[in-house]
Amino acid sequence: MIIDPKTARHECNVIKRLVMRCYPRLHIQYIIHGENEREKAFGTESRLFTDHPAGRYILDHPDKETLNKVLKKRQSRFVCIAKENKPGFLGFFKQKSYLALCFINYDRFDNVETLRNHAYHIAWHAIALRNDYESSISSQKNNSTPLRFKEEYNILIPNLTPQEYYHRNLLGDIFSACIQTITEREEAFNVLTKQRITNTLHASAGFCAEQFPFPMCVDTLEYVFKHNIRQYKKNKRSVLSAVKITEDVGATYEPTSIEKWHCFSIPAQQMAWAGYNAQTILGAALYTGENTYAQSIADMIAERMAINPQMVTALQDYNPFTNQEANARIHRKLCLDLLYNLLARLITPDDHKIVADVIKKQNDALLKGKVMSWCVPALIPIEELIRECPDKSMMPDLTNQAMEMFEKEIDEIPWETLAYLYNIIFMHRRDNKTITMQNLLDITADDEELSSVHYGLMHTQPKTLT
Repeated sequence: MIIDPKTARHECNVIKRLVMRCYPRLHIQYIIHGENEREKAFGTESRLFTDHPAGRYILDHPDKETLNKVLKKRQSRFVCIAKENKPGFLGFFKQKSYLALCFINYDRFDNVETLRNHAYHIAWHAIALRNDYESSISSQKNNSTPLRFKEEYNILIPNLTPQEYYHRNLLGDIFSACIQTITEREEAFNVLTKQRITNTLHASAGFCAEQFPFPMCVDTLEYVFKHNIRQYKKNKRSVLSAVKITEDVGATYEPTSIEKWHCFSIPAQQMAWAGYNAQTILGAALYTGENTYAQSIADMIAERMAINPQMVTALQDYNPFTNQEANARIHRKLCLDLLYNLLARLITPDDHKIVADVIKKQNDALLKGKVMSWCVPALIPIEELIRECPDKSMMPDLTNQAMEMFEKEIDEIPWETLAYLYNIIFMHRRDNKTITMQNLLDITADDEELSSVHYGLMHTQPKTLT
């Protein structure tokens, strides 16, 4: 289903008005745009800012460089709050007005339900920042608690640690599910649950699953909706009811709970971007993983999503759910198997082309993160040895020499280095950045730990005259 800007704007306007019933001074301004059209949409909608008392602080903010960076992004997000303090009678009874800047990229959503889920999620970030600021004013001046925001030129910007940001994302999803359930859209909870789990088990460009730990709380939230939701539906101020549930449920999840989600979500994402399906990912977590938290989460997801995990005993590829020692053993075995199969095909000196072809294929596969069995630096001396062989009769002797050379060279490429490179490639691909051979050369050239990889990659590059 293709979402049009008119539908997206309608959904966001409904949310904006619903929030203002409980927070009349908080105006959430969603800028609706398509892919690569954020800057244009912001310019077109600038009139909306001039109509609000605090709008000029966004339009006239002196840090144009930061604003331009925001406008170059494409993900839907909450950015900041502009605030205006209006003095009351004789300087008393000040009135505050807040304008929250948010962006919704409707091209990034498959249907109206997922767009609505995330628009409510973004609204929570605005509500939370507004509440942080209000709390800081009402608290004592000598309060030593670190502020969760920065204030510059009447602009409030979130200032959260990574753990606090992940927790706020958790609260955002809880709020999204709560407010929709309270307003008689009960299916939203299951849609949001499926949305977050599906995105975790699949390669979704720009989506960092570890930052959205909502699946960790679905059982708790399901219990609340089943046993306690009626009392909240009686309250006509539905947003405040949703805020109450959100804060109560969210308070039960500490940073350690979110770390448990990381134990599953990051390896799951790595496997998804390596091309594995959900059945294999869950099977790897259940049957080859050594982290009990990852296993329990995989079991919960398999049951909730009705997915039958594949019986996985060992992968002939990097398995982020198992320990690095096991991956290192498999890597070495695959390298030796490759060598033995290769040597069996080498009969004449001209067969050095066979080795060169394997080297090229390994380097090409590295662009997709295929690090398991990558051993180009160990293959290069063999290719040179065979190419320089003066006579076919000497080939049997060279085979034994090649084996000794290979085993020595393979130990010079630590598995930890390849696992480190795997994660770099994964992060680049997930951030929707194209990985080319030149990109990989640049990455490895600037990192001393990857010097052996850079040497191997350079071997297949065209030689230039100097």
